[in-house]
Amino acid sequence: MSNTDPSSDETSTDTEYLFVVDYEDDAERKRIEYLFNNWDDGEIAKPSGLVRVGQSVSHDELYQDLVAKVPEEQVQSYRLEPVETDVAPETLTVEQSIDAPADAVETFVEYIFSKRKAVLQSAPHNEYEVYTKKGRADVTYRLDADDESTDVTVTITGHAPAPGFLANFFETELKAYADSQS
Repeated sequence: MSNTDPSSDETSTDTEYLFVVDYEDDAERKRIEYLFNNWDDGEIAKPSGLVRVGQSVSHDELYQDLVAKVPEEQVQSYRLEPVETDVAPETLTVEQSIDAPADAVETFVEYIFSKRKAVLQSAPHNEYEVYTKKGRADVTYRLDADDESTDVTVTITGHAPAPGFLANFFETELKAYADSQS
């Protein structure tokens, strides 16, 4: 599973990739499995048998020991190389001015975060993690108030399409709330 030119990407028919994805809980594992099971570009297969990644091992010595235990046609080995990627998260910002005091606006913002089942990551920084059917994103908000209104800034960072989906959601909710306060 060696990649000769990582920058050439994507759908070279002779290139195989091994994806190793860590997960923290069963829900995250299910999201990853669902993605792999429903990927329709190329072939995604779960390796059969035992799969191990060996580092700092003598390949030939380990291979010899393996074929001494099982028939050679049942043993495959691949040289793995990390693949660099140009895929980067995007950051979108939603801003809305609302004619209401900061405490009322903050209560509403927390309500719309609860509608999206946002999980608080850092209370002092108003940092949340949000999962949607479109993917996951990190979301923060900031309030700036004066005597007449409160400005809300929601920042969404993640991989497409989740940030765009969430930006539309927050924009719609905040605009409706702002309209109701005018």
